[in-house]
Amino acid sequence: MAISLTYFDFEGSRGLECRLALAAAGVAFEDVRLSREQWTALKPKTLYGALPQLTDGDRTLAQSNAILGYIGRGHGLFPADPWLAAQHDAVMLSVEDVRAKLPDIKLLSEGEKKAAREAFAAGWLSQWATSVSAQIQGPFLAGEKLSVADIKLYVVLRSYLKGTYDFVPASTFDRFPKLLALYAAVEAHPAIRGYFAARA
Repeated sequence: MAISLTYFDFEGSRGLECRLALAAAGVAFEDVRLSREQWTALKPKTLYGALPQLTDGDRTLAQSNAILGYIGRGHGLFPADPWLAAQHDAVMLSVEDVRAKLPDIKLLSEGEKKAAREAFAAGWLSQWATSVSAQIQGPFLAGEKLSVADIKLYVVLRSYLKGTYDFVPASTFDRFPKLLALYAAVEAHPAIRGYFAARA
């Protein structure tokens, strides 16, 4: 198989968004899933010492947004218009901000954990959701056509709506119907449904 995607053996984060993008593109790929032990051995040999990593023939690409852009541009899942493409790039970068700004609460007391995460949800996260919602034409970012940016939004929203992060309630997004509609539209897409059905 010419194309492979290497990531950790779980359904989430940057690996899932790249897997779903390949599925939406209709691209058959080898889904290489690493244990932590395998990753320790492989890490020094990877680009930038990070996953996911895409291999297409004898070429290797790292960084999830670059991988998504490569898949999207090659398979009609990214806008051709330069301005719209730049907007989609910006939205994908903003998802990385969401991941980076989530407060690390490992060393905090229980009360401090709750306060930090609730402040994040009510403040920065809600501001981000407001900004992204304003750009959604509906049901997807650019209207009726799915893009890799929609998939990236879906994956980060999925983690919050499933209650992955302590003290960040799923109800944080109740005030953002456009975001929830985008999430539902991606989840209902036949290629996305097919991917999860095959994994079940």
